[in-house]
Amino acid sequence: MIQVNEKEVYRYLGYRNQTPDASILEQIQSCMEQMQQCTPKFVMKEFDLKQCGEDLYFSSVHIHSKDLSKNLKGCEKIVCLATTLGIVPDRLIARANIQNKAQSVILQALGCAMIEAYTDQINEQIKIDARQRGYCCRPRYSCGYGDCALAHQRDFIRILDMPKTIGVTLTQGDLMVPYKSVTAMIGLTREANQDLAGSCQQCEKTDCMYRKG
Repeated sequence: MIQVNEKEVYRYLGYRNQTPDASILEQIQSCMEQMQQCTPKFVMKEFDLKQCGEDLYFSSVHIHSKDLSKNLKGCEKIVCLATTLGIVPDRLIARANIQNKAQSVILQALGCAMIEAYTDQINEQIKIDARQRGYCCRPRYSCGYGDCALAHQRDFIRILDMPKTIGVTLTQGDLMVPYKSVTAMIGLTREANQDLAGSCQQCEKTDCMYRKG
């Protein structure tokens, strides 16, 4: 079972520091019960990382990104991670779009909070393993953040064999299906962590309604 901080659900619903009224809370609880049908999965691989300025190379992948290269500065390895909640959220949301629009919005928010919570859990396992091997982890970074092109999702699909390992494919617009799925890169360094900010703090879009902190 994925443990979700309900305040994160409220944040995705746009409540920020407010608490929804009783009727909304009741609907959130109902949606949480439905979403327990999810079958989360993950796949990850670790690669040696070579960095030349703003150009990053690992496996058969080349990424040119100022933002990502800053995140990975000093890293000698990179973990490529993909997580998904499976097809259940997509089915529930599609049904609610027809039967109950308000519930559809709640399911969307809950799905976002759940996939982030699940990815956090796997990320924590990666941190523990890294520490045992003498590494520190940098904050995870996803395709589509900053100047890292969303098109690099295609690299993840290929190097992690995501259709086979976790049942995730891409649309023509490089969006993942099932939609409640995440890809991320986590740099491993033997240097002491410099407490780099997480993704929200690195992002230049300061007016985002979903921004943390």
